[in-house]
Amino acid sequence: MDDTDKVKLDHQRNKSEIVNLVKNMFAFDKWGDDEYKVKLQELVAKDEQLVADVIKKIKQEKGME
Repeated sequence: MDDTDKVKLDHQRNKSEIVNLVKNMFAFDKWGDDEYKVKLQELVAKDEQLVADVIKKIKQEKGME
């Protein structure tokens, strides 16, 4: 597995964590709960960084950077 595949896989895992957290927020009627809100914000920030990493790796592979 090369670096690009690893970064893409990390991004997919993080997206799954976000979806599962949101499902739990609704299932346990915790929408708006500060603990869940903080965790969701952390996952979204992590996802933004992972997306940037994916783009960077793809550009490097294609010699665009």
